[in-house]
Amino acid sequence: MRRAVGCRWPRAVAVLAGLVLRMPAAASAYSLLPLEMQEAQTLPSGVAEATIGVSYFKDLRYPPFTPPGAIRSQALVGLPQLGFRIGAGDWAEIQASYELLYLDEEAPNGATNRQYGSGDARLFTKIWFLNERAVRPAIGIRFGTKLPNALRSERLGTDDTDFGGAILLSKTAGPVTAHANLGLLLLGNSGPTVPDASFTAGGQDDLFTYNLGVVSEPLGAVREGAVTLKLLGEVAGQAGSRFDNDRSAVRGGVQLQRGPGTIYIGASVGLITPSEDVGASTGFTYTFDSATLFASD
Repeated sequence: MRRAVGCRWPRAVAVLAGLVLRMPAAASAYSLLPLEMQEAQTLPSGVAEATIGVSYFKDLRYPPFTPPGAIRSQALVGLPQLGFRIGAGDWAEIQASYELLYLDEEAPNGATNRQYGSGDARLFTKIWFLNERAVRPAIGIRFGTKLPNALRSERLGTDDTDFGGAILLSKTAGPVTAHANLGLLLLGNSGPTVPDASFTAGGQDDLFTYNLGVVSEPLGAVREGAVTLKLLGEVAGQAGSRFDNDRSAVRGGVQLQRGPGTIYIGASVGLITPSEDVGASTGFTYTFDSATLFASD
């Protein structure tokens, strides 16, 4: 198999890191990483988050449209995963993410496939409609697309565009905040991801998606320079597939926050066969006021 190697990402990561390290402290992190779910509220106008991370999944049945039984074993690593979010006008938020992938898998006949190269880019918009009230949760929506940068021939992606959207609900109850994301995901269906697989191209796979979880209040001393801890957990998945793309997993993790910087660590376990046996992720998020990028000394 041809190995795909991205040669420019170390320089891009170094530039991003340099910008982040020069930025002054600002607001605390709003991200729910290592979870997939999103809170209904958007970042305040001009406040941004930059994230760099790594993830690992064992036997995830990746990419979508991989038939059952086509792969004996698989390890998928996202290294690095880059994310950026910025608030726009106190009611909207723009989100972008990109990753490089390492795939190591073996077919039932003993053939192996090892690739390292571009994953997909994702662009999403989140809109916050209603504040939380005594009974009513905060309500927002999130919608966007996956841009097909990864190559299907190397099994790093599907070479097709996906679209998704979800209603976001958030409600605080004592020491925890509950979140529910309920939506639709339209997976592009352009051809087989496994050579010689029985596959009917054309159309798309329409899925119902769900993320249900809770996040604790910050635990620890609330004073300048102190490290606080958040506990996070969710059940997440997608259902209703016509191409064996159903997924369901339980995921938990922690956030360790000090000032504008947050380290997150998480792990997941699949609840159905197509999901990962186990997964893990970790990374760093820096929250800052984007106006400082253009402020004069």
